[in-house]
Order: sequence, then structure tokens, then C-alpha cells
Amino acid sequence: MSNRTGLEAEAINRLTDGVEPPEIRAILVQCLAGEVAPSTAVARMLSEKGPVIVRAAIDDVTHRAATISRASDMLVQDRVDELTQVFVEHVADLADVSDASKTRPGSEAKRRDRGDPEERASPGSEFGDHGGPRTSE
Repeated sequence: MSNRTGLEAEAINRLTDGVEPPEIRAILVQCLAGEVAPSTAVARMLSEKGPVIVRAAIDDVTHRAATISRASDMLVQDRVDELTQVFVEHVADLADVSDASKTRPGSEAKRRDRGDPEERASPGSEFGDHGGPRTSE
């Protein structure tokens, strides 16, 4: 094993030590070692566990990379950054698909009638209740 490989393995262990669940940690280790592309790692992690668990694991590793990494860990830090970016993009794509599937027939016409076609419901306000008159459908 070369010195660089040893330093890289040490950095990966530092960044992923204690990450739960173990199957997510194993995928993270493979990704940070460069054995699996970040997009593949994200897809595999999401197939194993839900986005909340995957995000928590990635956030944990990202936080560790920002706070405990050493100067010699730059390659691993770059992989963490790329993994984080791919996850954010992937989840945004999933959210777009989810939002589109939640659109009810006629809801677009109602938004046009109110004069706010670009408006989205705020978090916690799934049906876009803006204090206006309520009607039943």
C-alpha cells in the first residue's frame, strides 16, 4: 500500500467512523475511496434507506470534512463535496417529480384565476391556504 493510499484510507475512516446505518457507511466508504461514482452511491443509498437517513449521513460526513480534515485529505474532501452536490441535485429532481405528481386537476387554473401562477404552497401549507375564502370541491 502506498503512503497516499494509507493517508486516504485514514481520512475516509475518520470521516465515516460511526456513521449509521452500516450499509450507508459501506457505500460512503466506497464512494470516498473512488470505487463508486457519487451518483451511483447516492442512488444505492436511497435504495437502501430513505432520503432523510441518507441526508443525515451525508451531512455528518460533510460536517466532519469541514471540521476535522487535514491538508492531506484534499482528494477525499473533493469527493465529499461532489457527493453532497450530487445528493442535493438528486433530491431536488425527486422533489420536482413529487411536486408534479401532487398537482390536482384544475389546480393550475385556480392559480391562474388568482393571478399568481408562479406561487407555490409554503412548507406546512400543502394546499396553499392563503387566508382567502374557502370553497369545497
